[in-house]
Amino acid sequence: MPQNEHRATSRVLDILEMLSSSNDGYTLTEIAKQIKAPKSSIFPIIHTLEDRHYISLQQNSGKYRIGISAFAVGSTYFNSKSILSHISTAMNELVSVCNETCSMGVLNGSNVLYVAKIDSPQSLRLVTHVGKKIPANCTALGKALLSRTSFEEMKEIFPPQMLSCTRYSITDINKFYEQVRNVENEGFAYENQEFAEQIICIAVPIVKDGSVLYAISVSIPSFRCDSKKLITVKNELKKLKLKTELLLRNYSGDILL
Repeated sequence: MPQNEHRATSRVLDILEMLSSSNDGYTLTEIAKQIKAPKSSIFPIIHTLEDRHYISLQQNSGKYRIGISAFAVGSTYFNSKSILSHISTAMNELVSVCNETCSMGVLNGSNVLYVAKIDSPQSLRLVTHVGKKIPANCTALGKALLSRTSFEEMKEIFPPQMLSCTRYSITDINKFYEQVRNVENEGFAYENQEFAEQIICIAVPIVKDGSVLYAISVSIPSFRCDSKKLITVKNELKKLKLKTELLLRNYSGDILL
């Protein structure tokens, strides 16, 4: 923990961030182990968070999950007049053309944090949710977000052993960096079953003042990913990138980071 952080506050945030990235939740013992804190010291925090409905205890499993109060607090941001609401409108337009899931992410340490998602109207589609964190090396979003990152910076971002999501995930930092460097030249980042098997993903970086702020992707089940679909998706992503970057240049409100 950084020296300028308040220990108890940091533990509250660690617990909330940990639970927000899990569908199944964690037991008290697992939480204590993950955040490297004694159970005795975090139990009062857990009790208070549960009492205020920021987390909830699943009686059948003994695991804690994120609660309704945390959702309510987060929703006030997403419902505000932020840049995100304008980008989501443009993402909806893309989905209406491509009929595939469109997602937006930001870099959060060595992970991609999903901040917006418009689902495909098709029954078979990528299943993720806003607030989910995924290892950046397993996603096209991560490659796009890191497209202006040097190799030395990248080595500081990722742990020595890069995480994997499928047997196709790239866990060699040199190979990953090669793919990331291609994004700058080609304009697109690609993911081939690296996060979820049978899912192909294409992403573009969203740049403002020379820095990548976001990345936006389209995820396609492999059986629907023919050459015509790829051309349509790439054309629509190009349009969305230009529209979003123009919006960012002209936007005077708060920018989500």
